[in-house]
Amino acid sequence: MKDGPAYNTTKRQIWFSFGLGWLVILLLVAGGLRGSREAVDLAGITIPSMILLIAAMLGIHRYTGSMDFRAMQDRAPASVEPPYRARDEPTGEVS
Repeated sequence: MKDGPAYNTTKRQIWFSFGLGWLVILLLVAGGLRGSREAVDLAGITIPSMILLIAAMLGIHRYTGSMDFRAMQDRAPASVEPPYRARDEPTGEVS
């Protein structure tokens, strides 16, 4: 059994959906600037919706990620020290 959080959405999928969301917004703006009446009609509903969806996706990811990190910290034994100190310089040597 795997310890820790399991995600159904990968970081690559989040960035892909983020990029596609902005692509839709940019295409609608470009269409509106070129005089497409359909793009102008769609923009009033689509652009605010896409921005809210992008913000929600990133916000949900940040919120659940911080909760997972906190849960992992609560489950970890307090007396276990990591095999390195945070300010150590990596040397490439394995001890």
